Amino acid sequence: MNEILRRLREEPHRVEQLVTLLVEDLLSRPVRQIVDPAWLAPRFVEGFRATVKESRTEQWVQAQVAIALTRAQKEEGTLRERVPVELIVPAKQLASRAYQPDRVLVRAILDHKAMHKLLREVLMQTLTEFGRSLKPASSGSRPPKKRGTFGQLIGAATDVASVVGGAMEKQVEGKVREFVDGAILRSLDLTVNAVCAEDFVPDFAEWRAGILDNLLDVDFEKYLDEIEKLDPDGLVNEISALLRGLAAWDGLGDQVESLLVAVVEEAGDARLRDFLAGSGLEEEWRPQVEEFLVGRARDFVSTDAFGDWLEELSHP
Repeated sequence: MNEILRRLREEPHRVEQLVTLLVEDLLSRPVRQIVDPAWLAPRFVEGFRATVKESRTEQWVQAQVAIALTRAQKEEGTLRERVPVELIVPAKQLASRAYQPDRVLVRAILDHKAMHKLLREVLMQTLTEFGRSLKPASSGSRPPKKRGTFGQLIGAATDVASVVGGAMEKQVEGKVREFVDGAILRSLDLTVNAVCAEDFVPDFAEWRAGILDNLLDVDFEKYLDEIEKLDPDGLVNEISALLRGLAAWDGLGDQVESLLVAVVEEAGDARLRDFLAGSGLEEEWRPQVEEFLVGRARDFVSTDAFGDWLEELSHP
């Protein structure tokens, strides 16, 4: 057996040393040496375009979604039973953060014909029902005719009230429709002003936290029903079409390169270790990364393919 191969296989610390040297070399190199925008951007774009163009990728994603849904269908209960409380508490704190949205953004979201239609239907139904509630209640039976002038007057008044009531109802509905059409924009203004008001900030935060609580208590089955309504296969197709549109964009390569250039310029001449300083990434992740690489490297040097390659390299 090749001596180098034997030592790599029988002396585990040799592989550890090799991995440590590799990671140390990487951390000691300048960021601009590791990330070359002019080289990396076109290759990333080329790979991205090839991936989204390949129909097999789309079919693979659809298959994975189907597998995930099949697995999820076996679940029962609510999300609260599955989400650890250690995650729920900070999530509610995040949802409850004070936030006062900008009026321009809120109006851009709400001022749409779909919202106009919703407001119209709600106002129409509410005001029409209110108008009907003003109509005098009817006993459902015509009062018995009475002899004498007073009795005849009562009967005539009842008939007139019935006719006038029907006419008034039609007039009310017409007036309501006319009023609502003119009130929709005003309703939007009031809604935008209320949502963006400073004194609504606490209520808005409490509402968001309440939404989270309500969603956690909904049966898991309900979420699966909603996903089915979205037509997962069709959704994957549409997302794929979106990605293909992005891939077809002539300016994609330039945009990716400009982003990479910005990162490299920000790093300047700093080494990767200096760039990561203060983030905790090197201290916390380096041991795990090295452990993973060592495990994979040991598996690799134990293969016949590596042994054959090293043997061939040793005897040209």
